[in-house]
Amino acid sequence: MCGVKEVSLVRLKVGHKAKVLDISGGKGLENKLMSMGVYKNKEISKLSHIGLKGPVVIKVGRTILALGHGIAEKIIVEA
Repeated sequence: MCGVKEVSLVRLKVGHKAKVLDISGGKGLENKLMSMGVYKNKEISKLSHIGLKGPVVIKVGRTILALGHGIAEKIIVEA
């Protein structure tokens, strides 16, 4: 996996696409995100990040979601 960098969704730059590698918040969070279309190996786009600890806005398919900073930190993506 040369050149693959794993970062939390919070650290992904705005305007970039990434593949979800892991969700580190346990089964409850994983199931909640899955119901919104966010799951392992799914491609997402980061649209914005409001402030230092504010919500992170992503696009998954044709859906736009705003995730709290704490939840976004637990989503590990391939950058």
